[in-house]
Amino acid sequence: MSAVITTDCQKSRIAQQFSRAAKSYDSAAKVQLDIATDALDLVIGSTGTLLDIGCGTGRNSPALANKCERLIALDLAFGMLSYAQSNSAVDGHNTSWLQGDAEHLPIQNYSVDRLFSSMVLQWCGDQHKVMSEVNRVLTNGGQAVLAIMCDGSFSQLNQSWLHLDKNKHVNDFAKAQVWQQAGLAQGLKVKVSKKQYVTWHADLRQLLSSIKAIGANVVLPKQEGSGLKRFNRHTLQNLETVYHELFAENGQLPLTYQVCYLQCIKN
Repeated sequence: MSAVITTDCQKSRIAQQFSRAAKSYDSAAKVQLDIATDALDLVIGSTGTLLDIGCGTGRNSPALANKCERLIALDLAFGMLSYAQSNSAVDGHNTSWLQGDAEHLPIQNYSVDRLFSSMVLQWCGDQHKVMSEVNRVLTNGGQAVLAIMCDGSFSQLNQSWLHLDKNKHVNDFAKAQVWQQAGLAQGLKVKVSKKQYVTWHADLRQLLSSIKAIGANVVLPKQEGSGLKRFNRHTLQNLETVYHELFAENGQLPLTYQVCYLQCIKN
């Protein structure tokens, strides 16, 4: 299942949503920290220039700054970038903060030795464009580590909604193979691994709030009849009932994040 093509208008909505989530993001995004920590373990070396696509609140910036001589921290959401620049504990002498789009990186050709991105690129609609940009900015022999939400994420929520109606309430995410093929098409060497993370929630309200708190509740329309709307209490009660019947364990509701890790090398 391929992700939707993200328009400039939809990117603006995504940026606004994540900007609003900046102050609450770190306290809510515990699973994102686990994913980023696993991704950081794959970053090798401590020299050259490293680009972080989707720096968010800058939580990963200190660790990344220790893995390079110069760090470029980039994010689409200005609110996130401003928060990161004001609050991240990195040495400003080797860190640059930059607003930009992963599909149109404001970075010169062959200027980045290594590239890192965690839990960001799934919001891009064109995997080939993203990987083209990764290939363009990397130096020869440059390496990239990309952690991306993929097909199977939020599966319990999606299946529960499908018991109530056929509208699109949960984003589609591209398969890991789609990202791998996009990288290979650019001539990159690409190694792919996958890992599943599950968060547990006391009720549906807490579960939905955990998604909203990290700015991930933007639904990107793909087909006729899909899109965002407000739901009344009755609808949400029915959704919670179905969710419990299908997936609850010990009274807790699971939410799955399926993540693929791409380790890329530019020949």
